[in-house]
Amino acid sequence: MPAETTSTAQPSRHERMLLKVGERRRAEIDDEIAALTAREEYFPALQYFTRVASDGLDPRKVAERVQKPVLALMCLQAPLELFHAFGLHPLKIFSGSQVAARLSAPSVSTLMCPMLRSALGALQLDAPAVPADAGVPIVADHAFSAWVLPTTCDWVVRFPEMMENCGYSRTKQLHYLELPHLKDGERGQARWLEEIYNLRDFLARLTGKKLSRKNLLRSIELYHEAWQALSQLTDLRRKGLVPGLWYALIVNAFFLCDVADWTQALKAALHGFKRQQGSRPRVMLAGSPIFFPNFKVLHLIEQAGLELVADDLCSGERVFPGGIFVKDTSEFGLMQALAERYHQGCLCPTFAENDRRLANILNPERQKQVAGVIFHVLKGCHPFDVSSFTLERRMREGPLKYIKLETDYTSEDSQTLLTRLEAFRGTLPAQAQI
Repeated sequence: MPAETTSTAQPSRHERMLLKVGERRRAEIDDEIAALTAREEYFPALQYFTRVASDGLDPRKVAERVQKPVLALMCLQAPLELFHAFGLHPLKIFSGSQVAARLSAPSVSTLMCPMLRSALGALQLDAPAVPADAGVPIVADHAFSAWVLPTTCDWVVRFPEMMENCGYSRTKQLHYLELPHLKDGERGQARWLEEIYNLRDFLARLTGKKLSRKNLLRSIELYHEAWQALSQLTDLRRKGLVPGLWYALIVNAFFLCDVADWTQALKAALHGFKRQQGSRPRVMLAGSPIFFPNFKVLHLIEQAGLELVADDLCSGERVFPGGIFVKDTSEFGLMQALAERYHQGCLCPTFAENDRRLANILNPERQKQVAGVIFHVLKGCHPFDVSSFTLERRMREGPLKYIKLETDYTSEDSQTLLTRLEAFRGTLPAQAQI
């Protein structure tokens, strides 16, 4: 009898490309983790955050870690507590991978925000369909149970269309959270409260559950505790104890794990940071968000001899709009408290009124903490690019020095940026007061 022959299907060209890009992205992540763990201030309690960050934007791993269905969230205007109360885990879509950005480049505009371009590539690498026996209770045949898109910038609004252009089959469970860009008037506030109720109804249909007031109150308490822990970390950074790189990694890890676990891990790490030797000019970083593993600008700030002690980033100190203080514990009272805090506390430049965001950067107390402001703009991030000119004009009237860095996810401009930062350092006093 002739010997039996077995045939195995060869991977397609696209599958081979994904494998190659995935390997390079893995090396990119591992290199940044290795650089962080080799630093002299590293201590064992930080391993929790490096381990979480190393998994990347993989909703399957996040779902396994949190033991909940994972919902994709674009931008931070949607109340995180509301998702948690419905038993969902909101995973903010972000990526700092230069390699992943190249994967989606042929299918999107060359002028597109590099962070979202990178996120599109990361989704192709990390979010294939979930097998039926995966054991995670999410919508069948997809890694995300749903998508929620606050209508911040045009890139976010058109993100689903760009996903399809990149060959990514997204779930049909999609909800737009229409963001009133005029937020100081009664009309805008009423519209936003209605949007939060619409989000509640969408989540109720998605999960088949009715919102529990008890669960919502508990979720508010959990996120308030997380905000308090982050505030303690922020205070330590003001004192020069927490390097900007570690602060960024810890905040980036927030969306990749359970909120209670993240809070406990952060509390365990708070006492491990020790003051570093030396006296360097203290600076604040504002502008476009910075996401792991693209910590290029953070590394360059250190290499230039500057100490990053504050930021105005939605990937940093502004990851929370602040604490939620509840007076009325009725469902309406809780929903209203969430709506007000997430709308009024948000300092995104997509709003028509930006005075409060500028005041957060330019307030008199800030002038005692830092000697200068570095404004980071990702090419294609139009809201921050436009607002940078307003900030520069306002800063000419005050004592703080200012520099704008426009960059992307590539490393080719690193030496140019470093030279400019070193020159900027020469204009600063040796140390600002704490």
